[in-house]
Amino acid sequence: MLQHRFVAVAALAVTCSLRAAPAEVLDYRIEPGDTFIGVTERLLRPGTRWQQLQRANPGMQPLRLPPGRTLRIPAQLLQETAEMAEVMHAHGSVTLERAGAPPVALAGGERLRRGDRVRTGAQSSSTLRFADGARVLVRPLSDLTIDKTVRWGQGGPVQTELGLDAGSADSLVPPAAGPAQPTRFRIRTPVANLGVRGTEFRTSAERDRTRLEVLQGTVALRPGASASGGERRARPAADLPVAAGFGAIASPQQATPPQPLLGPPDLTPTPSRLERMPVSLGWPALAGASSYRAQVFDAAGTEVLRLDGRFDQPQARWPDDLPDGAYELRVRGVAAGGLEGRDARHPFKLKARPEPPLLNTPAADARLASPSIDFSWTRNPQAARYRLQVADDAAFGTPRIDRDDLSATGASLELPEGTHWWRLASVRADGDQGPWGDAQRVTRVPQPPPPPPEPPESTDSGMKLRWGAGAPGTRYQVQVSRDPSFAAVLHDERVEQPSWLLPKPEPGRYLVRVRSIDAEGFEGPFGTPQEIEVQRSLWWLMLLPLVLLL
Repeated sequence: MLQHRFVAVAALAVTCSLRAAPAEVLDYRIEPGDTFIGVTERLLRPGTRWQQLQRANPGMQPLRLPPGRTLRIPAQLLQETAEMAEVMHAHGSVTLERAGAPPVALAGGERLRRGDRVRTGAQSSSTLRFADGARVLVRPLSDLTIDKTVRWGQGGPVQTELGLDAGSADSLVPPAAGPAQPTRFRIRTPVANLGVRGTEFRTSAERDRTRLEVLQGTVALRPGASASGGERRARPAADLPVAAGFGAIASPQQATPPQPLLGPPDLTPTPSRLERMPVSLGWPALAGASSYRAQVFDAAGTEVLRLDGRFDQPQARWPDDLPDGAYELRVRGVAAGGLEGRDARHPFKLKARPEPPLLNTPAADARLASPSIDFSWTRNPQAARYRLQVADDAAFGTPRIDRDDLSATGASLELPEGTHWWRLASVRADGDQGPWGDAQRVTRVPQPPPPPPEPPESTDSGMKLRWGAGAPGTRYQVQVSRDPSFAAVLHDERVEQPSWLLPKPEPGRYLVRVRSIDAEGFEGPFGTPQEIEVQRSLWWLMLLPLVLLL
């Protein structure tokens, strides 16, 4: 098999230029029975004469190729078979542009060929996998074209050439599986070309510059403006090798010397569970970083990029909706020149739904005197019921009340005097409980005691009612009724003094009750109703002797 007999000796050359690039040659290990004619017919392009292979290997006999030795085969003579790229993931707005067809939405599992163009929208991405196992993550707002993807010979090495005209791409190119499988991978940008053999690196392309950050292996960076397909428009500079841990920035004329990348930031303090939207995550500042690149991927191993952003402060905040689930946060510092450093990775879980209802009453930090407190909240359409907790401490270590059977949006609860905290969570019909909402504090204060009654006093103006005075600033509410239940109140007055005049009541039985209202406005309970009997006036009996004298 060909894959067992190729050894790469080609340099990390870039796509064709105005000056001659080093000729790329593969070393083929000779097997018993091989001849120049047989190798030519089996591996080289149709129409290639075996004499071309012999000229590249002077001194060898055409019909007696020694097994175990190597043949030098110019790469341009090898037969090329078109390969396809597979779309592993497509998240968000990702479109495929293919010659002769209108743009279409790109989905996972689709196959791409030479000339296909992939465009990603805001917070959208796609991961492509090539025939040799190389993977490319096309990040948001990017434009990538498959210039070429072919296999040399039968089962031989794969050559992939991509065009990144705008945006960013993260590439993971596996090293050769052995000497017979050299990996050839190239990316052209508007101002530079990148040639790699087996490495991991990031590329960012703008109109007048290309940014390269190498994480593993080595990348050959060659500045020089290029056209689509690799045709040069300007004389290129020499290759600049950029090793792992370094980065460089290229313009059409030159590239900066390789610069060391910033190390990863510390994500240890970053929370591992989020219960609120929008997503907001922070970390300690990194020395040397002028800003930060933060990304959210699906759980480790999936490589689906969900969120991507650059932030001036060591905190990432995205307004976009992110489903509940397991994710991985990746953060790297950005140096003043724009090079992005090494990633720090941090797994976290998002559980923000169903969202807790909003709290209505009592208001935050309310002080209430009534033993029965009315709690109320908004309705969440996703909730079948609600869970209410009331505790004597903000940590809810041992809740005083814990109920998850509340289908209404309110409940009245008896609470003792003191400070309490309350919170709510929404529960779906299947029992899935969302996060707790923010807790609020409520204080149950003592009720003002009812004032002690004193005997009423009959005056010419009416009946004067009296009771014991309360603390300074206390006011009073007095009610008069003929009904012991006070369903029909004849008089309802609020007064500043511990007395009130009942003006000339009609004869009969009356019930009077009074309660205190303290200086903070808290109303105490009414005291025991006091009964007052108003007699009929006897003035006509005083006139009886006069009648008798007449």
